[in-house]
Amino acid sequence: MRPVHAAQYADADLAEQAATLIWGIAENQAFIDGNKRLALVVTLTFLEVNGFHLDMTDDEKFQLMIDISSGMPVGQVADTFRLRLRRLE
Repeated sequence: MRPVHAAQYADADLAEQAATLIWGIAENQAFIDGNKRLALVVTLTFLEVNGFHLDMTDDEKFQLMIDISSGMPVGQVADTFRLRLRRLE
């Protein structure tokens, strides 16, 4: 529900909604293992359902997840997404 709340209450664009989603799943540590992987897969699926993809290599995605777990704020994740979002063809 994080993306929905961000859209409804903060007028968030798709990049910010995706950033809220990936950050929330990765940082809430709902599982013993795999939280960052799950966060990435769910976010990529969210973007694809909405007609977009991230133009990032696997290494860049890996680094993004490390940056998030190291304290990168949601706003900075959203800025990264804005630069890398591409419409699906």
